[in-house]
Amino acid sequence: MGFNVKALISVAVVFAAALPVSAQQVPLDALKGTYVRLANNANAVLWESPNPSPKSRIVIVNTHADHNNNFEYFIGRELATRGYRALNLNYYGPETEFEEFLAPIAAAVRYARSLPGVEKVVFATHSGGGPMLAFYQEVAEKGAAACQEPSRIYPCNPKGLENLPKVDGVLFLSANIGAPHRLVSLDPAVRNGQPRLRDPALDLYSPANGYDPATNTASYPANFVKRYAAAVHARSDALLADALARLGAIKSGEGPYKDDEPFRVDGMAVNSVGARLNLADGNLMSRTHAPHPVLKADGTTPVEIARSVRASAGTAEDSRETLGETTQNVSVRRYLSFLALRTTPDYAVSVDNVTGIDWRSSANSLPGNVENVTVPTLVMAGTCAIHMVFNEIVYDRSAAKDKEFVAVEGATHTFTPCRPEFGDTRKRWFDYVEAWLSKPGRF
Repeated sequence: MGFNVKALISVAVVFAAALPVSAQQVPLDALKGTYVRLANNANAVLWESPNPSPKSRIVIVNTHADHNNNFEYFIGRELATRGYRALNLNYYGPETEFEEFLAPIAAAVRYARSLPGVEKVVFATHSGGGPMLAFYQEVAEKGAAACQEPSRIYPCNPKGLENLPKVDGVLFLSANIGAPHRLVSLDPAVRNGQPRLRDPALDLYSPANGYDPATNTASYPANFVKRYAAAVHARSDALLADALARLGAIKSGEGPYKDDEPFRVDGMAVNSVGARLNLADGNLMSRTHAPHPVLKADGTTPVEIARSVRASAGTAEDSRETLGETTQNVSVRRYLSFLALRTTPDYAVSVDNVTGIDWRSSANSLPGNVENVTVPTLVMAGTCAIHMVFNEIVYDRSAAKDKEFVAVEGATHTFTPCRPEFGDTRKRWFDYVEAWLSKPGRF
């Protein structure tokens, strides 16, 4: 597929010049917050501007997994200052199976639609909220059959998953794409039960493999990157086989417990740290593979290859091989539902892509989920965050006809600038979101 870059640049610059500055924007401390009880295991806060606004016909729904307290999550509150209503959802269930999120999200959507004057409901996702809200919309659009496909590692229980209320649009704002994000952190140099005994041939912190301990950066040779990826595929396959075997024993009554059992994965990051080649080697996953609008600090919006401006730095030594940062201490069912992912022998991480993943093998896979999401979709990524290449993959795989991918120069995962020269990245980010939501005819 070819790109008329000059024409795209012209359109993008004209559109950027038209970005509105909300006349209704109010200070955060002026917002009205209303507590909403949705179910025994879910509640929310509705944020509204005290100033009447035509934008209040749109309700933004936001949430995040991992038992976060989302009541004051910045996405919803920022959009509420601009005149929208925002519903920030908390879920208090066990989070053992990914489908648990669907019922409370459905309750939030129904509540949002019940508010007076509401015409549209839109998901505004960030970080770990991306996969769960995309999964919800996928099942709402396609039914429970979408999460029971033969390729699914852990098929969903269809009970209660029919006729979920759909939303009208989705924003993926620096989304963490779920299980694939964890896969990239899987350390093939360690074995379960012996996380501090590392295979020298696969050790990404070894100078022999291209790592510089003095700067905590690396320039990994191509043959090491290839061997490393092959070892990640092999270890991922072995973990998956072990977990499936244990689940089979549990179901047949031969496991240690009737319902589940502990499952530990040494060398798989909990957060955005761990054995990620792209943290130390700034060349890996450092640019998009296609041109897209880039919101620049100088106010222009050229359409170009978006390039990372993040300073390379591997995981700090005191965070390596720790239980808190680089160990998934979960259960068999949670591993299979949240973390397991099928890869193929051609699994690879390159400068502008990640390949060899069965994106639809997990419910916690944003690139897989969006293959069944058709509502208008905006994907945004900061060029100073590690999610940019994965976010472009989300855009590529989205089934929406009305979709955009936009990069914000110098923005981190929380939309702030990573260096002063990038200016007010958060304002540029939300100005674009506001313009996208306000486009005539979209909502």
